[in-house]
Amino acid sequence: MSLRHAILGILNHSEMHGYQLKRVLEEGISSFWPVKLAAIYPSLRKLEEEGLVAHRREATGEGRPDRKVYAITDPGREELAHWRRVPPDGGFSVKNPLYLKLLFATDEDFPEATGWVDKELEQCRASLDQLRADLANPRAFSTFVVRFMRESGVAQLELRIELLEELRARLQQRIAHRDDDAEDPV
Repeated sequence: MSLRHAILGILNHSEMHGYQLKRVLEEGISSFWPVKLAAIYPSLRKLEEEGLVAHRREATGEGRPDRKVYAITDPGREELAHWRRVPPDGGFSVKNPLYLKLLFATDEDFPEATGWVDKELEQCRASLDQLRADLANPRAFSTFVVRFMRESGVAQLELRIELLEELRARLQQRIAHRDDDAEDPV
């Protein structure tokens, strides 16, 4: 999925200004599809240049500048409809930089590698906490699909944490055996 299609999909439901769009992306989509929020406004400009969205100015009052409220256009709806009909590219990927590093690590790298695993565990736990908070938050943007994606993310993260804990235990076991071998030359 591209950010452009996410924006078109959101605007297909409702007109909104950039900050509202950012909030929907953060609260509703980023838990299962990472969004580079700095790319929102450049994407809106490009979509507007292509005639897929248009904006109108809305007064904000209080001496603040007017804000742009974006809406999807008919060509934008056509683009969104076309995108929805095309099957997604690729599929599930198990690419993981940590696994690649471990593949080429030597026994001497394993003590440091436990730190790599700990860092990934910390990130997974933080993501899991956020997903659980999103699921428990009645005000969070949610549709049955978003809820399913969050629940899927929880299940995947729980399994990933379990596997990383197993990997860490095996690394520690390997380090302990290496130290035993060093003390007991054969």
